[in-house]
Parts: sequence; structure tokens; C-alpha cells
Amino acid sequence: MVNKYPHTATISWYSAGTVNTVGVWTPGTLNTIGIVCDIQPVNRQYMTGAGGAVLNYNWVVFADLFTGSDSVPAKANLTFFSADHIMKQIFNYQKHVEIQCQD
Repeated sequence: MVNKYPHTATISWYSAGTVNTVGVWTPGTLNTIGIVCDIQPVNRQYMTGAGGAVLNYNWVVFADLFTGSDSVPAKANLTFFSADHIMKQIFNYQKHVEIQCQD
């Protein structure tokens, strides 16, 4: 039997920190989401980012739509295959999520 999502990955990012009235910086909290997914390597793919910037990516990750997928910021950390990767784009569709990232 072929497994639709044979891999696992962890998405992590820090929420925005705060500065109190005295000027003391408090870092934001670490947010993590574990996902079951299908990870596919791609060969030097490019997309146009904000302001016309050209962004390259070399991994595409497919997963079922998960809770919190719409709140994951760009440049979150995506860990899979025992390595950290930087998310470039996350697309939330009706029933699945597509994530583009690079090493």
C-alpha cells in the first residue's frame, strides 16, 4: 500500500517579542506544529516575492490542511530529514497545504 504522506516535519517560529515600559525586552514564545507530509525535492525553482524579489526554493512539502496553517509566518523554520529549512511560501488550499522552502 502506498502511503499518501510518508514523512513528518516540524514547523517552528517565535511570536513577536515585547518591550515593557522600562525598556526590558521579553522574547516571544516558541510555536511548533508537527505535521505528517509528503516532501519532494525540486531543482532550482523560482518565484516572485514581495516587491518583485526573486526567491529560490528547492523543496515542496504537501500536507493535509492543519490547525494553525493560516497563522504560520513566512521564514518560519521547517525541520525534516534531520535538517533545518527556511519556509519561503505557504499556500492554504481548501483541503491541503503546499509549502515551498529552501536549505
